[in-house]
Amino acid sequence: MSPSAHPIEQLEPTQRTLRRAQYEAFEFELVAQGILVRNASHANPEDHEYLVTIEDDLPHSCPCPADEHHRGACKHRVAVAIRTSVLEAARHAQRIRELQTSEVQATANPPSP
Repeated sequence: MSPSAHPIEQLEPTQRTLRRAQYEAFEFELVAQGILVRNASHANPEDHEYLVTIEDDLPHSCPCPADEHHRGACKHRVAVAIRTSVLEAARHAQRIRELQTSEVQATANPPSP
């Protein structure tokens, strides 16, 4: 896959997963580790909350059972990927953290004269 391919093409979800990612009522919260995805379609949304991590600008992992046991990305990862503004916010936050980390490391280890 080319790096310019849409994230969905790279995640290769099933059609069922893609449909569920589109119609279920997901809520997103940007946190330091990635994106907290809550499925508000459930009676107890807090029991259906998963941390989706971003790696190489893609929703990389999710601790839900479907992501571990089924082919392709889970609906939580796909829900992030199809909501461009959510994925872009996570990518931007990740870049800021990486820059801050490299600045701290440079300050802690200044070059020798």
